[in-house]
Amino acid sequence: MNAETSKPTPPDADGTNDHSALGWGGEIGGLLLLALSAIFIVGGWQLGLGVPTRLGTGAFPFITGGILAILAVFICLEERRGDGIAETPDWIAFLAICAALAVFAVTADRIGLVPGTFLTVIVASLPDRSLPLAGKAILGAIVAVACWGLFIEALNLPFKPFIGF
Repeated sequence: MNAETSKPTPPDADGTNDHSALGWGGEIGGLLLLALSAIFIVGGWQLGLGVPTRLGTGAFPFITGGILAILAVFICLEERRGDGIAETPDWIAFLAICAALAVFAVTADRIGLVPGTFLTVIVASLPDRSLPLAGKAILGAIVAVACWGLFIEALNLPFKPFIGF
């Protein structure tokens, strides 16, 4: 789309649209997700996968990284095939998710799973203007309590819910 006229960009002589730097957003996003999935896979592997009857602490990030890698490949393939109707990536939301992952990585071992998860949800939801700060805090509290119930109580994983409190 041309910014000045809001009309679709006409195809080139070969019938395709020219890829400007902004037109590569989908491929760049897919490649960034692929790199992020590699970090999850390697990190999960290093934490230990365990066995199918007793999963280790690295099983969830490893499996999540594998699923993310598959989805990232599909994103890149769909963007290459492209039909010109893809939206511009929301880079602010992408950066918020990356920052949320960094917050969780830094805080989970230092202050515990529950407050680390709470802060992670707050950071991830910052770009959402439709949810007020109180709603983000309530959402963070619900997700933190759910993670405590699932990972510590139900699955009996060796996470500490609170550290230093």
